[in-house]
Amino acid sequence: MELVEIIKTIFQYGGTLIMAALFVWVFIQDKTKNNKLQEDNNTMLKVLTESNNNIAKSLDIIANNLVTIDSKVDRNYQETLKERRK
Repeated sequence: MELVEIIKTIFQYGGTLIMAALFVWVFIQDKTKNNKLQEDNNTMLKVLTESNNNIAKSLDIIANNLVTIDSKVDRNYQETLKERRK
């Protein structure tokens, strides 16, 4: 659209109609961007949830291993004390 056509359209239909059309166009563009942003956020939330679950599983494994190691250390310490008393 050339500048002359734009000016003729403004005089013919009035600025209010053009502003209304621009408002609708901007609203639709924003809605499209917001939908894409929401999809991206949902994808990221799924990734973070999976990561959080993996971290929780790893912490459970570490805690179980620490309990096992602690009991082995305690058992070895008790055996060492018994040997020293002999």
